[in-house]
Amino acid sequence: MAYCPNCGTEYETTPMRCSCGYLFSPGSRPVLTTPEHGRFDFTGDGATLLVLYLKLIFFSIFTLGIYSFWGRVAVRQYLWSQIRLAGQPFGFHGTGKEMFLGWLKLMGIVILFYGSAAVALITLGDLGPNLVVGIIVILGFALLGPLALHGAIRYRWSRTSWQGRRFAYRGDFWKLATIVWTGLFLTVISLSLYLPIFITNLRRYVVENTWFGGQQFEFHGEGKDMLWPYVKMLLLFFPTLTLYRFWYAAKLGSFNWQNTKFAGVPFRSTLSGDGLLILTLTNALLTIFTFGIGLPWAVCRQLRYLTENLQLEQLPRVQLLAQAATAGSAFGDTLGEALGTDAGIDAGFGL
Repeated sequence: MAYCPNCGTEYETTPMRCSCGYLFSPGSRPVLTTPEHGRFDFTGDGATLLVLYLKLIFFSIFTLGIYSFWGRVAVRQYLWSQIRLAGQPFGFHGTGKEMFLGWLKLMGIVILFYGSAAVALITLGDLGPNLVVGIIVILGFALLGPLALHGAIRYRWSRTSWQGRRFAYRGDFWKLATIVWTGLFLTVISLSLYLPIFITNLRRYVVENTWFGGQQFEFHGEGKDMLWPYVKMLLLFFPTLTLYRFWYAAKLGSFNWQNTKFAGVPFRSTLSGDGLLILTLTNALLTIFTFGIGLPWAVCRQLRYLTENLQLEQLPRVQLLAQAATAGSAFGDTLGEALGTDAGIDAGFGL
């Protein structure tokens, strides 16, 4: 019995090529008799990332900011390509043109909003300012936040690939927005105690609507299991000079990953509070004492630590199918960056 080291498909005899496209090499890599662990790793280096950052800064200045969209895409493509699962890199397929068009859409909404506010101020007199504030609150907290999160996740997953297969997020905006609105309301009236349940419900919805190679991700965590760790973090926040938050972050990260499955195979996380604390402090010192030049190295150190502490228990023994690229606009991604709700390198999955 043999297994493909790429997708885990089971074979009675060793074929020349797996259905997933993996080419078996008789001399260099034997077929495994047991499924291979899905280990993550990061192979990037700060020097290369520094060059990309400098290029982004200088060319953005000379082009009045226009190059920034292409520069940010180049940074993402590099970082995505340096994250590997079972030795195989991820890929980012977004373009600067998409990012630029997303920014133009955002600017159109901003112009429309301020134009409407100006008309309200002129036509309504003293009532105008109150109306403008009401519009800002409604759009900012009830609509734009969920829209940014939904759009960013959908866009980034649709532009992310592994082994030639694209990820896909198939969630519905209004369902996600309802989770956000309900969660925020219950968090406020519970004096933040509902927050772990809210975050868990939101993660469950995103994970269970994410697909790869015809396989759906699963999430089995319950927010109530993180309630006591959250309360403990609140109680120890000031007595530990806020340092206990790193232990809570590690526990939350491990909880999220260990309750996430792909094709029935669970993830494993070995994050630790002291590891996150040391990483954060050393990265801060590295960035401060180099006057910002060390930031690329800090980014690489963070990604290396997070990937080294994450793995699939084994590569899934299923036939993964090629998946066509799904639709996704860069508008949500741009809006997320503008509102500070950036979904992260892996579209909200914790990297």
